[in-house]
Amino acid sequence: MDALLTLLLLFLVVWFLWSGIRAKEIACDAGAAYCERHNVQFLDQTVERRKLRLARDSRKNPCWYRSFHFEFATTGEHRYQGIIETYGHHLKSIDMEPYPDGNTIEPLN
Repeated sequence: MDALLTLLLLFLVVWFLWSGIRAKEIACDAGAAYCERHNVQFLDQTVERRKLRLARDSRKNPCWYRSFHFEFATTGEHRYQGIIETYGHHLKSIDMEPYPDGNTIEPLN
């Protein structure tokens, strides 16, 4: 019985870690594509998870809500902030702070 419980716990830990890696890949790909669409540089080619909590998706099913932070630049001189939110393995939104060259970027919702 103890072996079965240990195996189940190990499976849950591996599943949780795999799920987090997959969500980060989705956020990174979405951030890079979004920056390319808006002609800005997606800096460091990565995102950083800032928030993790249990939530409910649009169908009211429980899932992991993750918020990722990324940086972008227009000329490479100044860094600006952006946020990507996911529910499970689904993209919820991308938002970028306005930058001074006059462009206003509409958030993806």
